[in-house]
Amino acid sequence: MTAPEDGVEQLDVRTKWPHEELDFTPWLAEQENLDLLGAELGLSLECAQTEVQVGSMYLDILAKERDTGVLVAIENQLEETDLGHLGQLLTYASGLDARVAIWVAPAFYHEYAQALHKLNQWTGDDVRFYGVKVEVVRKDGGEPEPRFRTVVYPGEWHLDRTLAPYAKSAVWQQHDDFFRPLIAELRRARFADSATQYFDYTGRVLPSGFDDGIGYAVSFWKTGAWVTLYIETEDKALTKRVFDALMENRAEIESRIAVAPGDEWHWLRH
Repeated sequence: MTAPEDGVEQLDVRTKWPHEELDFTPWLAEQENLDLLGAELGLSLECAQTEVQVGSMYLDILAKERDTGVLVAIENQLEETDLGHLGQLLTYASGLDARVAIWVAPAFYHEYAQALHKLNQWTGDDVRFYGVKVEVVRKDGGEPEPRFRTVVYPGEWHLDRTLAPYAKSAVWQQHDDFFRPLIAELRRARFADSATQYFDYTGRVLPSGFDDGIGYAVSFWKTGAWVTLYIETEDKALTKRVFDALMENRAEIESRIAVAPGDEWHWLRH
């Protein structure tokens, strides 16, 4: 990894963007911040659309190069890189015929940066992959500010800006110790038959034992936690109808679920 810089303090990215979907993606989609990203990569970017549907999934940001009109798929996250986001980036880029794919994350594991580098070697000049670190830093005691640092670009990658190959840390073990009894209890209650890792070790997806298209996602970060009910049946119209029926009873649903005072509810129809 790169040696610490004199007078530069690295801060947790979630001090600026507590939530990826609600805070970071909208921030990155603003033109001035796409300009900041583009300046690091030598690209002139403008936002075409956010939350673009590709099959049953949604790309964070679809942009385009101003000079060429080429579509750019931007997949962002606020945790270390993982296999799920790599697969999503490839799915979104191919599904939208985006010839430029940009993966933005606060830390890149060696193997994922190497994968992007290999993709650049294997594809032609008209298809490009970028890996970009997003950081929040404080310089000489000043105000926190965001910045981007290139990890992978066509023709080269910065090995010194990657993390060692993925290994289970003490923090990973703490999360696993928390989730195991929770998952066991949900299985006993016949709510969930299984659980899968949600992007990284900080979360789990728990499909309902009654319907594969309905379940919960639970995720943690340093300042809080999210519990999400997701509805994604094979029939998109049915999915919307289920959501709308729940939305009609929003006040009652929120009043009957005990959460800490001040906790926020977010109802996202997409």
